[in-house]
Amino acid sequence: SRDLPCPAPEPLCVQKALDGSEAAEGLEAAPGRRPKRRAARVALLYLQELAEELTSAYQPPAPNEGAQEPEPERVQKKRRRKKEEETDSDDPAQDTDFVPSKEVLLQAEEEEGSDAALSEASESELEPLRRHSTRTSSAGRSKPQCRGLAPNGFPNSVMAPVEKCSSITCSLREQKYSRWEFPDWIPLVHKWTCLSESEAAPYLPVEEKSPLFTIQREGIEDNGALYRLNRFNSLQPHEERRDVSFFVGGPVWAMEWCPTPEGSAAPQYVCLYCHKSMDETHSVAGLHRGPALLQLWSLGTLQQEGSADKAGLAYAVATDHGCVWDMKFCPSGAWEPPSTSRKHPQMSRLGLLAVAFSDGSVVLYSLPHPGALQSSVAPCPSSLRAGGAAREPGACPPPAQGVWGVCRAGG
Repeated sequence: SRDLPCPAPEPLCVQKALDGSEAAEGLEAAPGRRPKRRAARVALLYLQELAEELTSAYQPPAPNEGAQEPEPERVQKKRRRKKEEETDSDDPAQDTDFVPSKEVLLQAEEEEGSDAALSEASESELEPLRRHSTRTSSAGRSKPQCRGLAPNGFPNSVMAPVEKCSSITCSLREQKYSRWEFPDWIPLVHKWTCLSESEAAPYLPVEEKSPLFTIQREGIEDNGALYRLNRFNSLQPHEERRDVSFFVGGPVWAMEWCPTPEGSAAPQYVCLYCHKSMDETHSVAGLHRGPALLQLWSLGTLQQEGSADKAGLAYAVATDHGCVWDMKFCPSGAWEPPSTSRKHPQMSRLGLLAVAFSDGSVVLYSLPHPGALQSSVAPCPSSLRAGGAAREPGACPPPAQGVWGVCRAGG
């Protein structure tokens, strides 16, 4: 062992090599300080090289090479630990160890030049995007403040989206909706039959009186009065809020507003279906048949001033297809003014209603205006005028406001 040469420790060799490369490249570095040539970019490239080394080191070995060459992996791990220890050192005297290679510096110079050219070329293209992002961020920050109450008593923060939706709906109607569709599907008098009291009884809801309930309106003090309504009856509209309440006879499971053209002064109608009893249930996994009643309620005209109209059952349609899963009116082209004059046996059309029943069928009803049905079909028995129903095929019109009957509509 005495005759063998004693090589210098490895850190000293590394230090000499680094010193030589530093002198060759002409880097100006003060003692205890890092080189000042593009420090950020060089550091980034150094980290990229380190990441590439780590990635290559962690790549899984091939099946036939993993058992034969375990030694190089250990050597790489030891070198990585040494690098990490040297890099993590906080001693200013050791900062000079961070000397990038010549290739790294050349790459940094090339990337800096390309970045400068790219920034000059793309400045004009980025300007519109910056303006757009500025507008977007400013729009997100400057949301309109909706404070106070609307004329109907609701906060403006609630009514502003409603007005926006109304504006979008009007625009959509002007673009997509049609004036008149399905001209052959007109309600005919002989396909509507008024039912007697005994015929209508199986279709009527069981509950004749509603449960006790109270009404609370935001911003208005109430004395906590209790209300109870008879079947197919309604309360008077509120003088200030103009809301109405009515009892349909059972739990409502499907409801749809009858669409009318924009600006029409005709009464508004809503069609709904309720279960016959409060405890009635139906499984969607099977088919169900039985009596059911479609109710058409009149809620009067939409008006901003004056007293609101009281809600009333216009007429009802009796059917034997089971309960109703869903119903939809034709959105446009199915309504015509109630004053439309048609020759007998045709009646003015209120709308086209598609109803999905629990027996698997979908039935399309061409509903007439209540006034046309009243003047064309024989009036219901007097016992039904205080509350009645109509059978399919048919509907019974109301002889007067708030008086109705049950009818059946034929196919």
